Amino acid sequence: MKHAVPVALLLLALAGCTAVGPEMQTPNTPEATQLFASDEGLEVDSLANWWRQFNDPVLTALIEQGLAASPTVDAALARLRAARAEREGSEADFYPKFTASGAYVWERAWGNNPSSGWNRRLSASVDASWEIDIFGGLRRSLEQAAAREARLAYSLQDVRVSLAAEIASTYVAVRRYEGQIAIAEANLALQERNVELVKKRHVSGDVIRYDVVTAEAQAARTRASLPQYRKNLVDATLKLDWLTGQAPYAHQAKIAETQDTMHLPELPPKAIPSELLRRRADIRMAEADIAAQTAAVGVTEAELYPKFSIGGGIGISSPDLTPWESYTKSINFGPSVRWNLFSFGYWKRRVDAAKATLDATVADYCNTVLDAYRESESAWVTYHREIERTVPLLDAERFCREALSIAERRYDLGDIAIDDVITQQSLLLSAQENIVAHRAQLFDNAITLYRSLGGGWTDEATPTP
Repeated sequence: MKHAVPVALLLLALAGCTAVGPEMQTPNTPEATQLFASDEGLEVDSLANWWRQFNDPVLTALIEQGLAASPTVDAALARLRAARAEREGSEADFYPKFTASGAYVWERAWGNNPSSGWNRRLSASVDASWEIDIFGGLRRSLEQAAAREARLAYSLQDVRVSLAAEIASTYVAVRRYEGQIAIAEANLALQERNVELVKKRHVSGDVIRYDVVTAEAQAARTRASLPQYRKNLVDATLKLDWLTGQAPYAHQAKIAETQDTMHLPELPPKAIPSELLRRRADIRMAEADIAAQTAAVGVTEAELYPKFSIGGGIGISSPDLTPWESYTKSINFGPSVRWNLFSFGYWKRRVDAAKATLDATVADYCNTVLDAYRESESAWVTYHREIERTVPLLDAERFCREALSIAERRYDLGDIAIDDVITQQSLLLSAQENIVAHRAQLFDNAITLYRSLGGGWTDEATPTP
């Protein structure tokens, strides 16, 4: 016993040594200096709640409701809580462990020299053990658990970012289908009026039956398109209900009685600091993967070295319920060592495998960063190229409207056939639908751009070992 205390103190002193295995290092990746070199422009605050930049209270309410009530977010939160509990459980490995056991049994033997009757036996013990983390295996294990928790925290952010973007895109689709229905109904009213006019002219003998059936056919085609538009609108509205964690048709009345007030935010030209991209959830998750795998190398490498612990126990036993003075009492205390000394290279190969996996994780991180650059640049180009289509599309709609007006006057004068009027009406309808689709595409591109820049991110405390 007199030698146990100095040995224990020596083990505790050795526990302060540096942990085995590599230290976490974020890999160097190419900087997008030519693409995102400006220090002014989009800021973190404007990206965190980017949907408010569209100035549509209905959209803002839908996204905030979805972030608060979506089962997808709840599931991600539950997984984060589970990882946090596991990490906190790993911290308990640094403290002594105590176990207690006890038994009171009746026993009787048969065979040669059997005992007479039933015998009673009482036993109880309390054992303690404390692993001294000399080579840092426990510390690396805790670092690994903390990195896994951090990854799930970033995964929660990714869920929120993705959910906000999907709600916004679905809301844009709802407004797009509403616009298509309004255009189709307006054109159908115009075409039905034309049918009535052509019928009157046919009765008076000014036009032939061909003009009547041609006008009727055009109105029928437009009328046939309306059910599909209305079906698309219902589908998009139901998807909004699902994304926000609500029952079907929860938002139908609210959307129908409100106007589309969305407008595009004024994004500064190419003013995106590259460090904003590093805040993307996928990049932060990839970085957490490196931290977890770096710690895994240390955990595996620690198996190559002996494990020291201090243990002891106290016990009592009695073959029968005898007075306390007759009980057998015992106590033990001292250090112990366990070492995978003859594993025939098993743990060495495990260390090599962990290091190779770390190399692959680093490569995945670099690929994620480069893909973020590509995605952001592509979203930026797509957004601005679509803006360039605005003026030509508006010009096309204006010219089609003027051409239809001219065609109707010439038809009234008998200079052209009904086919020419029908053609111009179809071209105008197509031009109007192109404008509605273009506006929806502009908002979709803006949403994609915000998401590619990590929009929707809100900083949360991440665990540190």
